[in-house]
Amino acid sequence: MKQKKRRQLGKKITRNGKRFGALLFVGAFFVILIMGGRLFQIAGFKVVNNHNLTAATRLTFMQKETVPATRGQILDSDGQVLADNSTVYDMYAVLDKKQVTKTGKPDYVVDKKDTAQKLSGILGISYDDLYAQLTSNKLQVEFGPKAKNLSVDTYNKIKALNLTGIKFNSQPSRYYPNNRMASHIIGLTNSTQNAAGQRTLGGVLGIEAFKNSTLRGKDGIQTSLGNQTETSKKNQVENGNNVTLTLNEKLQATLENRMDVLFAGTKAKSAVAVLMEAKTGKIVAATQRPNFDPNTQDGLSSAWENLVNQGSFEPGSTMKTITLAAAIQEGKWHPNATYQSGTYDINGQKVVDAFGNGEGVLTYRQAYERSSNVGFAHLEQALGASTWESYINKFRFLKKTGMDLPNEESGSMSFAQPIDQANTAYGQAIRVTPAQLLQAYTAIANGGKEVKPYLVDRVTNPETGKVVYRGKTTQVANPISANTAKQVLSLMAGVVNADDGTAKQYSLSDVGYQVAAKTGTAQISENGKYLDGLTNDIHSVMAIVPEQNPKYIMYIAVRQPQVFPDANIQITLNNVFRPVMLQALNDGDDSVKSKTNQVTVPDVKGLSISQAEQTLQNAGLSVTTLGSSGTVSAQSIKGNQDAIKGQRVFLTANGAVTVPDFSSWTKNDVLSWGYLAKVKMSLTGSGYGEKQSVTAGTAVTDQTKISVNFKERT
Repeated sequence: MKQKKRRQLGKKITRNGKRFGALLFVGAFFVILIMGGRLFQIAGFKVVNNHNLTAATRLTFMQKETVPATRGQILDSDGQVLADNSTVYDMYAVLDKKQVTKTGKPDYVVDKKDTAQKLSGILGISYDDLYAQLTSNKLQVEFGPKAKNLSVDTYNKIKALNLTGIKFNSQPSRYYPNNRMASHIIGLTNSTQNAAGQRTLGGVLGIEAFKNSTLRGKDGIQTSLGNQTETSKKNQVENGNNVTLTLNEKLQATLENRMDVLFAGTKAKSAVAVLMEAKTGKIVAATQRPNFDPNTQDGLSSAWENLVNQGSFEPGSTMKTITLAAAIQEGKWHPNATYQSGTYDINGQKVVDAFGNGEGVLTYRQAYERSSNVGFAHLEQALGASTWESYINKFRFLKKTGMDLPNEESGSMSFAQPIDQANTAYGQAIRVTPAQLLQAYTAIANGGKEVKPYLVDRVTNPETGKVVYRGKTTQVANPISANTAKQVLSLMAGVVNADDGTAKQYSLSDVGYQVAAKTGTAQISENGKYLDGLTNDIHSVMAIVPEQNPKYIMYIAVRQPQVFPDANIQITLNNVFRPVMLQALNDGDDSVKSKTNQVTVPDVKGLSISQAEQTLQNAGLSVTTLGSSGTVSAQSIKGNQDAIKGQRVFLTANGAVTVPDFSSWTKNDVLSWGYLAKVKMSLTGSGYGEKQSVTAGTAVTDQTKISVNFKERT
């Protein structure tokens, strides 16, 4: 019985197992069928969950590479390159003896003595320092700042030595052909590294910074798969545009040369000069001291400021012209009315004239010509504080001009107290920039229409030449009427023409032009107090030329001159003003050329001294050569540049430099010679050279010091 039950149970288990096996088979069949179908779908359509496998596989093996854009050039108004692209190199030495070339030759420094000896002369690093680093236990060494940012010429010199183990890393750089010329305008770039390790240039100062985005362009993205490369339209590289400035290279060169002499002769803390077209606002020349070399960054510091639109200061008496314009416009100007000069009490605080106790009773016309603070404090009182403040705003002081330079300042003013209100009328208690002053004076030069100064003439595509931006004259205000502007110009001309006018040094009557000008002497405030003495003032001039139908406005200012090479600081400033202004007028007006006897300076570099001197003399120029042998290596006025007949040109050659006969020389020429000869000069008197402490023909040494006495011609 029991055996029967066991047989029946076994049969039942066998039947269940067969059923389970059948179900398992059927399930497995369907799973395989579904998977097969899915694999067939993937193989046929190459899509999984809406992801294209072909594209994904392509991306896995595809490489993306950034194609850097070429930075645009900066050019002057004649198309001369002021900023261009270059490459610099950082040098290092491999000392690891495991480094070999593909052919098994050493790829490390083998002869360390020879390598140190040859590199020493090129890099300016001592042999001992180089040898010490080459014999260190390091696998690789660098050599400090003197082995970084090497120029292409230096790189080629070192490469030509075929020194094993000497390697270079290259990076993009900017090259400025004229070194310090207009460096504060052109600006500077620095090199930054992106995520891919590539270096690109970005503007940090001047036009390089202000127009960085258009100069920079747009990097492209290039993709590659195997040997194939492609770039989509939206990822194509867009090279930077070229920026052409309003600067005129010839005028800029003359201004730079004259400012070198002024700065060296006065030993001033700083100086700035700007020449602008009166009607358009185009700045055709501008410079400042100290300046810097953008190629080496020599002279650049963290405290550096662009003096054209930064570093606001109290302008002094150049502000009186604005007060004068407001008084005329408001009917408060009575030129023949009189007042007592010297001092003026306002609520217990005194306004004091620069000429001390005063010059007695003066007319208001004389107040402007002699630059009387007291007279202009009276004018402010006549106008009333609110009316005078409205003109400060109408002339757009305390507002940025919006000119083509970064980090512009808007200035500031103290105006709460009556004494401050009076002070602003003669240029104290208000801080302005040269750009704001120049802009304000355009209203006087243009019949009441005030125009903005600008530096960018146009922006062009380098491939097509298409102009993508063009600078233009922009009227920003109309603070006074044409009649008022005409009267102000006439009164400015009086400051030049009057026997006791403060701007008589700027006369161009000898060449047939009437100058309208106003000088300024501004005190400098530190820690709430004004500094004492002429060596702690800012001396300036603003000139409009000619008075009738003005063409140019020029502003020059020198801060804290420690030496006064002339009897009057305005004579020193005129040594910058006159040659630059005459050259500007010559370039723009054929009728002036006959009046001023303009000549074109021949290029005599490379000629013998005798040939060069004869060539320049034949052109109607005076010549003085520093040196006695060889060929001419430099000339003070560049070849093909305009000059005035009889103007002195200095040549540089080899050999001993001898002292010339300074009889009948102008102070500017004497200072120029001293600057080039590196001789300390002591000048007394005014006019033309009469006596000198060192005999003509004496050889110049490092200890040479020369005193020259000047006398006016009768």
